[in-house]
Amino acid sequence: MPEPPEGPESEKSTMTIPKLAERVGRSRTLIHRLASTPTEGWPAPVYRPGSTRPEYDVAWFDQYWADRQTAMTQGRRTDLQTPEA
Repeated sequence: MPEPPEGPESEKSTMTIPKLAERVGRSRTLIHRLASTPTEGWPAPVYRPGSTRPEYDVAWFDQYWADRQTAMTQGRRTDLQTPEA
């Protein structure tokens, strides 16, 4: 899992959850669920002046998404197997 960004350089490129979802071709509800799950390790969001919409560092998100995709493996169906005696 990538480390959350620190310092003022993290404000360079940020996006809202809908834009991040569009970036990876997934639903905004999935990205929101990941962002709000403590075990996923997302950094605290940043807010632009005058906005209430949380934004996240794009470089951090890209690394997080790449790590998440490589860790996922296709499962094996077990419901059709016959029980072994």
